[in-house]
Amino acid sequence: MRATSTMALLCALQASSVSAFVAPGMAPSAALRVAKSPLFKSSTPKLAPSLAARPQPKRETALQAEAAAVGPISADDKRMFVRWSYVLCLANSLVNSATLIQFDEVVMHMTGPSTKGPLFLASGLAAQGWHNLGTIGAFLVGCMFAGLATAKNDGDTPIKATAPTIIAAGLLLAMSGVMAKNSVHSCLYIAACAGGMLNGLTSKMTTFRVSHVTGTVTDMGLLIGKGIGSTLEPALKLKLRDLCVLMGVWFVGGCTAFWMSSMMSVGRVMSLASVPVILLGLKGLFHKN
Repeated sequence: MRATSTMALLCALQASSVSAFVAPGMAPSAALRVAKSPLFKSSTPKLAPSLAARPQPKRETALQAEAAAVGPISADDKRMFVRWSYVLCLANSLVNSATLIQFDEVVMHMTGPSTKGPLFLASGLAAQGWHNLGTIGAFLVGCMFAGLATAKNDGDTPIKATAPTIIAAGLLLAMSGVMAKNSVHSCLYIAACAGGMLNGLTSKMTTFRVSHVTGTVTDMGLLIGKGIGSTLEPALKLKLRDLCVLMGVWFVGGCTAFWMSSMMSVGRVMSLASVPVILLGLKGLFHKN
């Protein structure tokens, strides 16, 4: 308390001594105003309104928080989707063989259309060339829908979230079957879009393809070569087994489509191929993640 009174007295003496040099009526100089200012008057610094109103950065974005809430799907769900790939591969093979029988065109793998399209365009067969390129475009659109369905969580997308895309692909296959029964050539675009949706989903969820035989055979050969030259870990042995099953199912689908087409119309074969796809989608829709 005594120290405070002493400092206040010194400040008063300093101010009075400075004011002695200021003539009457003259405005005090800046130095005088500083000298007369109280030394013990302090205030807490305040932020500018724009800075104070600025929200503090969050540690994680909403998308990261949602992904963390979902988390990776279980190993059992992953394995279940691999088994679903067997069924989807069979359906795609049935439809691909059916369109080959009736229209002499394939819709489930793009090597053929991507070869014939430019070839026909170069040879002057513009209509056939553009048709093949249109098939590629339809397949691409189907893959895009699969990418949208798995955009947030990629391979960890919950089974339930993939179900609407599977159901939609099945309905498209059924629609293409009705169109094929009435010899509507544009049914090939519908079937190709459905194939892209299914192939895109399985590629993202399992890394397996259900309509890309070239990739399947490539992976099989690589794993067989590794097994001969070295050893296959259990996970790679399981992958090789799955690839062999997918390859076998594709062969079965081709033979079955021929036998069925001898008993019914090709369009009906395509419609029947959509049934297991729709059923899987419905199962996924009620799956508990």
